[in-house]
Amino acid sequence: MLSFRLALSTRTDATWHWDTDRWCRGDSWIRPVVHPALRHDIDQRPGVTTVLVRDAASPLTLPETTHHNRRDDSVAGAERGDALLLRIQPGQITLTSGAGGTVPLYLAADGGALHGAWGLPALRHLTGRSGLLDRAVARALTRRHRYTSDTLFTDVTMLTERATATFNESGLRTAYPAPAEHVMQSRVLRPGVEPTAVLAHLLTDALRPWHESNIMMGLELSGGLDSATIAVAARTTASTPLRTFGLIVNGALGEEQHRRRLTIARKVGAVDDILRAHDHAPFCESGIRASGAAHDPRGEFYREAFEALAERAARSGVGIMLTGNGGDEIMAPRIDELPPPPPQPLTEVSWLGPRARDAVVEIDDNLAPSAVLPTPTLMGFAIHHPAYLRSGIWPVAPFTHPPLGRFAEQLPLELRRHKKLYRDFLALASLPPLVTHPQRTEHFRDLMQHGLRHNGLRLAERLLADGMILADQGFVDPDALRRTVQRAHQSATVPSVLCDTLVLEVGLRSLLAPTTTPAA
Repeated sequence: MLSFRLALSTRTDATWHWDTDRWCRGDSWIRPVVHPALRHDIDQRPGVTTVLVRDAASPLTLPETTHHNRRDDSVAGAERGDALLLRIQPGQITLTSGAGGTVPLYLAADGGALHGAWGLPALRHLTGRSGLLDRAVARALTRRHRYTSDTLFTDVTMLTERATATFNESGLRTAYPAPAEHVMQSRVLRPGVEPTAVLAHLLTDALRPWHESNIMMGLELSGGLDSATIAVAARTTASTPLRTFGLIVNGALGEEQHRRRLTIARKVGAVDDILRAHDHAPFCESGIRASGAAHDPRGEFYREAFEALAERAARSGVGIMLTGNGGDEIMAPRIDELPPPPPQPLTEVSWLGPRARDAVVEIDDNLAPSAVLPTPTLMGFAIHHPAYLRSGIWPVAPFTHPPLGRFAEQLPLELRRHKKLYRDFLALASLPPLVTHPQRTEHFRDLMQHGLRHNGLRLAERLLADGMILADQGFVDPDALRRTVQRAHQSATVPSVLCDTLVLEVGLRSLLAPTTTPAA
């Protein structure tokens, strides 16, 4: 929601002034994201400056955050929307995040200055001299992702939801909030309650502030149950036609996906736009990873295709993008109802080096407590949403509306399992079984294989020949990786987890290269 450089030495009696795209005072500056879906205010009083950035759904106002009885708790405890509060006092800087986690905030101290940015590449002048955090690298290599303030770099921290960061002469420290409370047991529906009507009401409530913003709205429409549900809900409250955007995969699976998307788009009266995902396969020459531009190593493996989609939506004038993110998580069975599948076996990452193997036991260290939103959703936001923001689009996930999450937590398992509630909702909207009960659902596994086979193996050979950062630092065994690549040339499939290693290596190289390279 903002980026900044704040020096403790800057005179606090001086006045902040707006200059082009930021507030400035001495050698300190604060640059909020300027977007019609966001509001940013500054309050200057003797001895304290308060900055509040919040989205259109947030009910917070600056007077609430400066009131002595509410202060930082008003941001962390807001019932809807997302916000970030920055407070600057003599010798101390404090940040408190809201529960929405829409975009990340990365923090790094540099002597007497605190740097913050929603895009990790903006801090690459600091990551270049930071060490790698062993447990974070091990998580990335083994697909054991966790929601935490850790980043890949020892000197860079991510401010997690409802957390507080404090910077003073003693340095930067972050404090996690108390665990969020959740309904831990499903309940029996009262007679006469129609859950699909409740779902429609809650989605309408989630969408209302965005429709009232009068910003052109798009929808990331995959053709699955989650995005179809959002499409139907948005149609009932929108005053103008939706613009829908989707990535279509190749083959029979893509043909079926295309038919589902067309059916949904016609039903809701959307103006539809598609992009062939295989034209932007992982590690393709036209993509960000091949360009060498500085980028976050944590991006999705299909980042090239997704960023092309975001750019196309931006060229179409979209300012807000609705997504179905979070729809899986709020319908997911709890652990006591259905145990989750086991993690990826470490034997499948046979090229782990000694430093990564030793760090596996630390993977669950420094985890954030239970969050208001599902932690897989928040982790997805941190990876997925910066690309939208770079394109001038504010992403909105209606399934993360807190009242909807509380409703879903109480639903009987039979309504959540296999997303029966969504299927019933879509059937009531007269969508056919092609949409409500598809024979096959879309996935990007074939896209990953295509990218690895046509681009990734050559990339791996080049990286091994040049010398890999991960190998030099003991996270990867280069000989074992070389054998894996050689075998992959002869096998029907390429190990999918190889993609994670390549994504991480290329991303690290982009951040550790000279800062003359462009940032993305």
